[in-house]
Amino acid sequence: MNKPMHPSIKRTQTGTTLIEVLVALLIFTIGLQGVAALQYQAMKDNFDSAQRSHGAWAAHELINRIRANKSGREAGDYITAIDFNPCANLPASCINNVCNSTAMAAFDINDAICQGSLLNPIINITCADDDPADGFNCSQGSDFTLRLEWSSKSVSDDSDINAGQITQQFQQVFQP
Repeated sequence: MNKPMHPSIKRTQTGTTLIEVLVALLIFTIGLQGVAALQYQAMKDNFDSAQRSHGAWAAHELINRIRANKSGREAGDYITAIDFNPCANLPASCINNVCNSTAMAAFDINDAICQGSLLNPIINITCADDDPADGFNCSQGSDFTLRLEWSSKSVSDDSDINAGQITQQFQQVFQP
């Protein structure tokens, strides 16, 4: 009475073989490696995006500070003829102290640029009609150019920590 319903169908496969399990495990492992590589690249790109956002914010913050410090701007305290790393020599704080326009300009540059996560920031501020031979002579209504650069490894090779760093740049032309 316990006859199978379809006696002509034979069951020849009773389970999976070790080879099938290993092939499935290999495919699964390759897929996980791809997901891990994508996650790693996404983290690097997210950090790079955060640096670009901070660079733009810092540049606009500094532009507003240049506009606010008229005497420092007119004296040429914000103009830098060469690139420098503003985070190397931090000036004394001008928040609780009375500062002249030169000290305020130095504080503004350092406070705006050094408060973030930029790697090796370099800033260069110039005036369109400034002639280094004549000293500072930027006229009223002249264009200023602020260029902010920093290092990034987002698209570089990670095999060598110092190799492949690229320079990101934010540049803004403005009138104070």
